[in-house]
Amino acid sequence: MSLKFSTIEDVWGYLEAIPKFQDKGASAANFALENIQNFCESIGNPQTKFRSIHVAGTNGKGTTCHLLESVFREAKYSTGMFTSPHLLVYNERFRINGKNCEDSKFFQNFESQLLKFRLTFFEISTALAFWLFAEYKVDVAIIETGLGGRLDSTNIINPELSIITSIALDHADVLGNSLEEIAKEKAGIIKDNTPVVLGNIAEDLERIFIDEAALHGASVTSVSTLKPELKNGAVYLNNILKPIETQFLEKVNVWNVAVVHQAVKLLNHTFPITEEEFRRGVAVFKGAIARFEKLNPSLNWYFSGAHNLQALESTVQTASKISGKEEVVFVLSFMKDKLQPQLKDVLSSVNHCLYYRLPGVRSASYEDVSKFIDVKPITENTYQTILKEFETSLVIFVGSFYFYSTVRRWVKENTPINLSLPD
Repeated sequence: MSLKFSTIEDVWGYLEAIPKFQDKGASAANFALENIQNFCESIGNPQTKFRSIHVAGTNGKGTTCHLLESVFREAKYSTGMFTSPHLLVYNERFRINGKNCEDSKFFQNFESQLLKFRLTFFEISTALAFWLFAEYKVDVAIIETGLGGRLDSTNIINPELSIITSIALDHADVLGNSLEEIAKEKAGIIKDNTPVVLGNIAEDLERIFIDEAALHGASVTSVSTLKPELKNGAVYLNNILKPIETQFLEKVNVWNVAVVHQAVKLLNHTFPITEEEFRRGVAVFKGAIARFEKLNPSLNWYFSGAHNLQALESTVQTASKISGKEEVVFVLSFMKDKLQPQLKDVLSSVNHCLYYRLPGVRSASYEDVSKFIDVKPITENTYQTILKEFETSLVIFVGSFYFYSTVRRWVKENTPINLSLPD
């Protein structure tokens, strides 16, 4: 009898058949740890075979992961990084030393366990990441939570450090309808005697993390005391004299840089990193894809995966700062659960708002969005004509990360200069 996973096509077919959060929402997830724990135990507990840093938060966790990885690699450590969702190809979720991981024998090796435990899409991705990082014997793995923290599949690791970047209203149907409830879920990644770094978190919410950390004998450091600022692309922290050079446009990234600076300091006994190595790691980082990424060198067009109000406010502020005399055009695409009445106020300064509906039951329709903001539809039949009209404008494609691959196709196929795809 042939193996179910005898070819890579078998693997893709298996993965494609599994319901995904991007399409089905919470029904495609498993908010419990028993299944992933049992599966990982059956394959030798790979999550115990490498050192890790665990990163949770509403906004900023992806950029923080990329920054950490860049700094550790600059200091000559071998690195693994697990992030989600993937934007172009599945294996971008798993990076070894900054490169997408090559196809592995994971599915062939563990066919019987996969068929027995029937993992969700994200559970499979998490277990695969753990196995890859163990196989490659990385010095340190940067692990981003998928959703929340307490019951997230990644939360079976015992990291060297826990990071919570920010708290905002998002995924309320799963994490809770208040900032306090969401904070408690994300505080669930705090482990015994493991230091915690807090990013851009309101003072009244910090108490939730401090109290949880006290139960675990864990120290807490808040980077709010560093009072980070962005001036001409450089980050200023009040505990260091020399500014930290970056390639960031969005002011909100000062918090991510501050978090990484504090993380490196706290882990220096395990992973010695010089101040110069830290600075080089931050300076060479050009930004994570889809995080206010410039899409084409000849056009003033960007993609921002700002899919909640806090992130959207940052994107609007940055657009206003860089627009000059140009018209500002936002091409939006949201999931239903992201729609809130405050959208109208946040987008009030934008000259033109267009809306594209993604496939899937979670995506918001044009009619849904029109209840909150004034938008014009953009479709596969009209995007070429509409975008041609705005070639000399500042255009921000903004919203769901699942919109990214569509936008990249539009830009690549319909502008004079093809954009260069990142590694």
